[in-house]
Amino acid sequence: MGRMKKARLYGLSTCPTCKRVKNLLDELNIKYELIEVDLLDSGEQWLTSKEVRRYNPAVTYPTLVIEEVITEPDEEAIKEALGIK
Repeated sequence: MGRMKKARLYGLSTCPTCKRVKNLLDELNIKYELIEVDLLDSGEQWLTSKEVRRYNPAVTYPTLVIEEVITEPDEEAIKEALGIK
């Protein structure tokens, strides 16, 4: 079995697309770090947005990082990045 890829999901607690991506990761039993930017204090939001900008200059949510960056990912792109057929 190959090694598990690290995943980090940047999203907003009110974003339906973010919720869809989170649910898919849960269904696939993928361990990931969830960062809901809107629930952070203003200083942390600023720092996190700066971090997201490194991966996704448009700073759109969801931004999913799985050893590569996938912005506004669909199910097929997520499975491909994770090596799931």
